[in-house]
Parts: sequence; structure tokens; C-alpha cells
Amino acid sequence: MPVRHNIAGVVALLLASLWAWASVAADREDYRHFLEVTGFDVAITSMQQGAMAGPGIAGDAPDAFGQQYTLLAQRVFDPELMLARAVEMMGAVMPDALLRHGEEFYGSELGQRLVVAENESHLTSDDIRYAEGEKIAARLAEKSPQRLDDYRAMMEAIGGVDASVRAVIEVQYRYLLAAMAAGSVEFDFSPDELRAILEEQIPQIRENIARFSMLGAVYTYRDFSDDDVRAYRAALEDPAMRQVYEILNAVQFQVMAERYEVLAAELAKLAPQEEI
Repeated sequence: MPVRHNIAGVVALLLASLWAWASVAADREDYRHFLEVTGFDVAITSMQQGAMAGPGIAGDAPDAFGQQYTLLAQRVFDPELMLARAVEMMGAVMPDALLRHGEEFYGSELGQRLVVAENESHLTSDDIRYAEGEKIAARLAEKSPQRLDDYRAMMEAIGGVDASVRAVIEVQYRYLLAAMAAGSVEFDFSPDELRAILEEQIPQIRENIARFSMLGAVYTYRDFSDDDVRAYRAALEDPAMRQVYEILNAVQFQVMAERYEVLAAELAKLAPQEEI
């Protein structure tokens, strides 16, 4: 997902570059409809599930605060709040031409089947997805390696591993800066020190993202034909669709970063293992 130094900056740059060819702005209902048609609403709202599960970006907070953490994450990552924020940002940077392009593909017969599968995958536990994905990937490597090549190309078209790594590092950076400012973590680094520490994790994060993205893909699209997958790859590689995903990725990670910043501040108000 294409994020460089900070996600807010990406959104600002997108606004500057896309404003010139944006047509009459769509209204909020158009953007909500777009999110539903494309399934991006589930990608946004499922962040709540990921945050509540822990540990992830929040580190050992789920264990340290128990049920308090679960209830806090549920509140901070409120689905309607996140969707409203996504709509707000899309309204600033998504031209009508790209809105319609995304809706045209995902509103098609193949597109809607893909959305159903992707939504189901988002809501499936990682343990199931990755265990099944391992089995499917092993079979494909032996009998249909081209299918794996198609998945790699699809992942690259929607942002690529390196961009996803940068985004993950940026979310962690913003979360930990907010946590240090709030006093909800015990360490205290300068911004430069913190970034250097996080960047040491890049090789491991890159390896994990590449591996688990592939396992997620082979699980998600397991029931689609080779022709379906090739058609999806072609759709994702279209320059207009690449721009759609550039915006959606920036929006998703900005929403995520903002919510984790709020979570970091709120954690400072909790007492370990005490019920709210």
C-alpha cells in the first residue's frame, strides 16, 4: 500500500494531484455506495476485529489490560466512525471518474462474486485462512504455478509488499509516538530513535507481509477459475484501477493510524487487569 513518510502526507499529495481532473464531486451517499459495492466497507470495519484480537500494533496491551482493552478497542475502532472518516477523505481525493471505474468493475457479475469472497475472507480467522492457504499454495506450486504468479501480480497492482511495509511502519510509529506522549508505554525514545528501531524490523515485516498476503490470496480466491483470476488481474493492472487502490490504501491506513493514535492515548487511562 503506497505510503511513504507519513500517511496524512500521502492523502494531501493525492488531493493535489487528482484535483485537477476531478469532476463534480459525488455526495456522501455515492461514496458509501462505492464502499459497499467494492467491499471496501468490510476492509475498513474489520479493523475493529483485528484491533480487539491483539497483540499486533498494540503490543502486550491486550494481555496487560484484559477485558478493559477489548472494550476500549471496540469503542475506539467504531465501524460507523471509521466509515464516516473514510467517506470524508474519499470525498476530498476521489474523482468521479475513478469512483465510477471502480463501481463498474466491482458491480459486474465477476466483481460481485469477488466481493463476496473477499468479505468472507476478511471475516475469517487468520488461523483458518492461513492454514487452508498453506495447503492450497502447496498444491498450486506443484500443479498450477501460473496461478501463484497471477496472485503476485495482483498484489503488486494494488500496492505491493514494499508499500505495505512502509505503511505498517508508519502506523506503528504514529501509535508509539502517541503512546509515549500519553505515558501509556514505559519507554521513551526520540522520534528519530523510534523510527530507527522500527526500521530494523523491516526485513521481518516484509517477509511476513509477502507470505501472509499470498496465503490470504490463495484462500480467498480458491473457488475461482483460472480465467476469473486472469480477468481480475487484468482489471487490477488497469492504470485507473491502480489509482483507485492508491487512494483506498492511503485512506485505509490513515483511518487505521488515527484510530491507533486514539487507542494509545486512551490506554493511559486504564489500570492493568481492572474492569472498566
